[in-house]
Order: sequence, then C-alpha cells, then structure tokens
Amino acid sequence: MNYKEAAKDFIENEKQFHLGVIPTEQSNPLTRNLSTDIKKSTAAGVKTILAADVNIAPVARKAFESDNFKSLVMDIRRVMDEKKHMLFSSVGASGRLAIQLNGAWRDFWTSLAIKIPAKAERFYEIADCCDSFTTGGDRALVHSVENFEDYMTFGARQVVEAGIGEGDVLIGLAECGLSASINGSVIEGDKRGCTTYYLYCNPKEILCEHLERVRMVFARENIIPIPIFVGNMAVAGSTRMQVTTVELLVAGAALEMAAGAWLKDNLSEDEFKVVGTPSLSGDEYADWFEKLTAILGNGEALEGLAKAVDFEAETYTNKGRITYLTHEYLLDILTDTTERQPTFTLPPFRKFLDKKGIISWAYAKDPLYPNEVAWQHIFRRPIKGLEWTKEDYIEMKAAQAIIDNPPKVAGEEVLQYCIGNEDDESRYGIPYARLVGIDINGSGVRDAKGWFDANKDKFEGSVFLRFGDIPEGKIAENEIRIPAKLPRTCTDLLTHLLIKLSFNILSTATMAKMGRVWSNWMIQVLPTNKKLIDRSVRIISTLANIPYEQACEEFFKSMYGRKPGEEYRESYVVETLKRLGFDPEAPIE
Repeated sequence: MNYKEAAKDFIENEKQFHLGVIPTEQSNPLTRNLSTDIKKSTAAGVKTILAADVNIAPVARKAFESDNFKSLVMDIRRVMDEKKHMLFSSVGASGRLAIQLNGAWRDFWTSLAIKIPAKAERFYEIADCCDSFTTGGDRALVHSVENFEDYMTFGARQVVEAGIGEGDVLIGLAECGLSASINGSVIEGDKRGCTTYYLYCNPKEILCEHLERVRMVFARENIIPIPIFVGNMAVAGSTRMQVTTVELLVAGAALEMAAGAWLKDNLSEDEFKVVGTPSLSGDEYADWFEKLTAILGNGEALEGLAKAVDFEAETYTNKGRITYLTHEYLLDILTDTTERQPTFTLPPFRKFLDKKGIISWAYAKDPLYPNEVAWQHIFRRPIKGLEWTKEDYIEMKAAQAIIDNPPKVAGEEVLQYCIGNEDDESRYGIPYARLVGIDINGSGVRDAKGWFDANKDKFEGSVFLRFGDIPEGKIAENEIRIPAKLPRTCTDLLTHLLIKLSFNILSTATMAKMGRVWSNWMIQVLPTNKKLIDRSVRIISTLANIPYEQACEEFFKSMYGRKPGEEYRESYVVETLKRLGFDPEAPIE
C-alpha cells in the first residue's frame, strides 16, 4: 500500500483501535502545563507529574473494601493451601508489572526458606505456585514486540501454553482494557475453568460501548471484575504511569494480605516474629500511598528528584549515556528503562554482540552476577519465550507481515541482552557517559558499591542515587538522596511503589525537560501497535487542529516516507507537526 491507502485502511477497517473516547487516552487537565512548568522549574514539573496520582489512594481504598477484592485474597490463599497455580497475565507496561509481581512473590518465599529451614520445602512450593506472562513473552521485558497486543488469539495461546485449568487462578491486569491480547487471555482462562479476575482501569460503560473485545469479557458471567479507574494519565495515554501504579498497589496488596493470613495460621509464634510485618490493612496501604506521594512532592525528596532529573537531562542533551547499577531492584529499574523506548522514540536496548546498532540512552546492569545468572535472578523462574512457528501464526490469524517475518521472541533471545557484570565498552568511553549506582534502603552498600568503585573511572562521571530509609554516612563522593521511610512488608510493596513512582517521574520529567513532551502529549511516541498509531494520529489532529482523517493520512505520509532504520531519527508525530506548521516547542496558550 502507499500512504494514502494505508490511511484509508486504518480509518475504515481498524475502528476498534480508534480510542479517542477512552479517558486514559485523553489529556489530563491537572498536568496540562507540564512542559511549561518544567521549563520554569524542574521541581515544579515533578510536582505537576505527581498531581495526576491524586485518585490512586481513594480508588484503591474502594477496591480493598469490595467483595471481589476480598474474594481475590481468599482465592490466592486457597491456591497456596491446595497447591494450585495463580497466573498474572498482561501486556506492555502492565505485562512487565505482571513479571514484577511474580518475582517479588517468589523472592519473598525463597528468602523465607533460609530464615525458617524447617518449613523450607513448603515455602518453595508456595513460591512456585505463582507465575506470569506478558504478551510477546519475556523478551518484551527488554524490547517491545510490535503488534502482538493487537491479537486476542495471542493472549489466548499463552494461557493454553501455561497449562492452567480448573482450580487455578488467572489475574488479568487489563491495563486500560484496550489491548486485545489481555482480553483474549482472560476469556481463555475462563473457558479453561480458572477462577479469573479482570482488573481494568477505564469506566466499564465506555469500554463496552466502543470495544467489542471488552464486551466479550463482561459477557462472561464467571469473570470477576475489579474496577480501578483513576482518571487520565499524567502524560496522555501513558499507562506506564497511573494505571500500572494502581495495579501494583491493588494486586500487590492482595498478594501480601493472602501471604500474611497464611503465615499467621501456619507459623509458630517465634517463627512469625522472624517474618516481621507481612502485610497491612487496606486502609493502611491507601494511607501510606498518600503519605508516599506527599513525601516525594516536598522537601528533601523533591529536591533529590529534581537533581536527578537535571543530571539525566544534562547527560542526554550532551549525547551521553546512563548506566544504572543495582542487583536487588534490577527488575524495577529495568522495567522503567525499557518503557522509555516506545513512549519517547528512544533507541531500544542493544544486544551484547551487536556492534553496529544504535546504543540505548539508558541501561541497567547487575553488579553481582554474570549475564545468565543475572537473568535468573530477574525472573526467579525459567525464562519464557514464545517458540511459535509460521504455522502457529497462520492458525492465530496473524497479519501477513508477521507470518512472513516472525519476530524473534524465543527464550534464548532474552540472554542476548547483557545485564550482568561483564565489561561492556558500549556504555562508556564517550563524553558524558555516566555510571549511576542505586542504593535503596541500604541495598547499594551490599551490592552495587563494590562494582561501582572498581569501574567508575571508566565513566566520565558517576553518582549514587539513594532512596528510602537511607543509612547514615556517605557511600560515594557524589550522592543524590530521595529519603522516604516506609513500612517493610513481605514483598516490600511500598518500597517497590517508591521506586516505580520515582523512576516514572525521573524518566518522564527528563523527557519533558528535553522537549519530548508538549503540554502533556507524548509527541515523541513510537507507534509499535495499532493503539499507538491511533494515539499518534489523535495527537496530530489535536495539536494541528485538523480532522482525524486528514491527520491519519499525514501520519502515514511521514511513516511511509522513512527509509529503513530511520525510526529513531525523531517521531513521526513531530515530523508531521512540523510539516503542518505546528512548532512542538511553542508555548502553551
């Protein structure tokens, strides 16, 4: 097709991906002045981003009080008692969150086996009862898999391959309910007799009015819904922000509450003392989230976040690179770093043996272990690739482009990305190549500091970012501190929320400061699926003040006019806006 035919096809045949009526795809009035605020003051921009979190605690509190949430906690507890399985299923940012929840669960129970050896075998069984997948397989953790979320059949196939059935629990993190693959997975879970939960982040009536794939979910009587709509995103459509935050808070609390109930019933008084505080009440989780956002928006924590943003913005403005260093929280940091690629049209992670591809602006490494072992610690389970053949894609009714050129999503692909402590010359040796040690509640002293000290001279600059309950004394010459003393529960949920919020703010504010956000629109979006194509078209339509149909044709004109390998030059949205006379650096009226 030429660009006019492609635009006509998208307008006429992809109406299920025309999503402008969906709230999470719309601009948030609370952050409308983001790009202006952050130019005036980095701290002001950080506070603007945090403003969009205002509904998370109230919505979570309401969810905690619901019968369906209480049922979810009971079903997780039942899975533990009956030695069944629970499976987290999702896509994109929520898919990476599914892997995080699974990893945190497994990490807690395996560590408890060391503390209470008499029950080690049982703890290992409980650890193994939890599993997860994201659309595109584990490779999607490090590189978005194009178009996979557009197919309900893909999500269904992954549930089949997981082998779950009657008595098991499937927890679908439906992001905002727009991605076809997650809806396909929960429908398949229900068909197979699983107790199936559907956490969704848009109003049900709007989703059902406009999206057949969502109507199919709600038409199934046995699928148990948990609504957690928290409003529009800080950056329009960026569900890696408030959507995945409320999902982490609600699903993470369910895991901890179930674990706490099981431990209370199955440990002796002395054994329970070793555990500490396994969980909080629903009100306490909501209260502490409100306290956390208040902490980050004021005082020393706000000052630290602003310094971190300025540090990164200066690095990238001078064509430098950031390499994060952490062991214990590598999955948290890796998740945010991966998600920057499609959100801001940044180069993706480069495979270790690839010496020609573009090098990513940011990366994350484990200072303790070589690559293969580092990946084992990321997942806390075997790597899950998709070993699908051309015949599989035909059966699943994939587009001809996927059938003709199947993406590389096998398990072995993950190991091609080196996150271990091997020396990687691509990360240093240029001006403004910077090493960033991560210390969270003192973890940096235990893991990152040794490798940091031994390797920092290879980099032009270095700094330690210190979060949470920060021990006294300095561990590096240059430090940026974001203090926040939070309760430490069994999967350390509030600490994971601290890191998620902080890094979402860091990456988003940095890109906004560099002009890659206008107002609160992600003008540098990379359209890796039909949802993002629609988002790109709507941004062009809104900012250039032209009809959707004209914006669609102009978008495809930019997209089809690029040579292969030029997708990271600048976004198709920005190119199109410039051609239409809109200045992406213009002040907001």
